[in-house]
Amino acid sequence: MTSFGITHNPGRGTFRRLQVLRAWRVTPNMRRIVLTGPELAGFAFYRQGLGPYVKLLVPPANFKDPGWPRFDATGAIEGATDQRPVVRTYTVRDFDEALQELTIDFVLHGDRGPASRWAILAEPGDSIALLERGFSQPHGVDRYIFIGDHTALPAIAQSLESLPDDSKGQAIIYLHDAADKQPLCVPPGMSLTWLIDERPVGFAAVMQALLRPLNVTDERLFLWVGAEAGLARSLLAHAKNELGLPRDQHSILNYWRQGFAEGAFERGS
Repeated sequence: MTSFGITHNPGRGTFRRLQVLRAWRVTPNMRRIVLTGPELAGFAFYRQGLGPYVKLLVPPANFKDPGWPRFDATGAIEGATDQRPVVRTYTVRDFDEALQELTIDFVLHGDRGPASRWAILAEPGDSIALLERGFSQPHGVDRYIFIGDHTALPAIAQSLESLPDDSKGQAIIYLHDAADKQPLCVPPGMSLTWLIDERPVGFAAVMQALLRPLNVTDERLFLWVGAEAGLARSLLAHAKNELGLPRDQHSILNYWRQGFAEGAFERGS
């Protein structure tokens, strides 16, 4: 019998300075940015992992310095306070090793957040940096369930593309605007459900969207969630208390929290 569980690879934390190669809007509220640069050499990307991610060091919007960031003798980033980066977590949407091109999708929230602000204005030649991080790899899974909002769409899309062709299960993605739906590559045995609502989607709506109830007694289920912290907490409580789902059968992530910047709340389940 194939072993069952999940392996978490935290990544190596390698620092890399990159430049924007090209950028365009995939949908009205998502911009795809392709990064490149000589420091991408040796970048580790495991295509079969779910939601591979990096920590982006985002410069101030419209900041033009091809050598950014620079470091002093202690390893600290040089420059005035207004030139310091903010750190944000993003999914690696794709990586082309032959061309040395790394693709990241940015959800656009206007100019309210530093990463969104940078992504709106980013153009070829702009600098950004990243810390190489990791991914999760489930194995021996009979049924996958993915649940996420617009911010989790890149991770769910990448995960669906990476699954074996015989994978079974369901992905539920909820958006405020139907114009932000994207064509996704989904295994034949997986279903894709879009929930479109201008209001926040709650726990009850997500449960109602499931084609089959969550049940861990007769199958090896893996549940992946990327959502606002309130919904993520509700789904985590349901997984633990109602389903008795073991820790190695779920990855439930607080992708964001209303009123808080990343770093001001716990991201993991």
